[in-house]
Amino acid sequence: MARPYLYGGPGVATFTRRYGRWLPASVAAVSPDSSHYAYSQSYNDASGPRSRIHVVDVATATDRVVYDQGFYAVLDYEPEGIYLFAVGYADAPNSGLWRLDTQARSLQQIVSQQTVDYVGGGASWYGDLAPGDQPPASLSNPLGRAFFKDRLLRLDLKTHAVSPWFRRSGKEVRAIGVDGLGHPIVTVSSPTDAGTSTSEELWLVTGPELGNQIYAGPGSNSPGFVGFGTPLADSQRLWFGSKKGVYLYTPDKKFQMVSTAVGEVGGRCS
Repeated sequence: MARPYLYGGPGVATFTRRYGRWLPASVAAVSPDSSHYAYSQSYNDASGPRSRIHVVDVATATDRVVYDQGFYAVLDYEPEGIYLFAVGYADAPNSGLWRLDTQARSLQQIVSQQTVDYVGGGASWYGDLAPGDQPPASLSNPLGRAFFKDRLLRLDLKTHAVSPWFRRSGKEVRAIGVDGLGHPIVTVSSPTDAGTSTSEELWLVTGPELGNQIYAGPGSNSPGFVGFGTPLADSQRLWFGSKKGVYLYTPDKKFQMVSTAVGEVGGRCS
């Protein structure tokens, strides 16, 4: 095992070329320069579940608790701070978005009740049911209908202005990442009551209602389901881990499998 020893979240790993080692954190929880990463440590006290937010220095393994109030988990690590969401429990969903100032050890709320899909490109991305739309007939379960979202919204992290970005009436829309220019990568699926889907699409959305569909295939109720994970940008390319292998999207709009290795892409490719 490489030294100094590093501790972090269970079941996740990211490789940093700068330090030549694996970090026990998701890619999103690693600072842009790879010098630090953040993780949450859950515990219980008399008031219920809580968490401590840690920041670790990769070079020295110095581990600091920078926040210890409430029940939060790490969503993203950006130069301006660490973005957190409130962890749902007792059947409540994860919700909200806060920015943690690690020096002041204070939180600023950015989004209140919504479940944020992703933070990147100077924005947070989350969904809702567009005005006038209805959940598809394939969803008769009240819970599935209540959480159905067919529109992607962009919230600017500086101005907090919200704008509609992408909509597919009757289909589930979710941001899973951004490209090197901050454009969202979006999955579009046709959901069923069984918690599965009959189809899966992948889109690169370059502006409000502007985008390129880069993949279409069977949904999660099929053996052919690909199931794309969070993409990683490398120059002008995008790398996707999946349940079938690693896929590469290039500037000439070609999308192809480049490896049969199953899983997430474990670190930046450049």
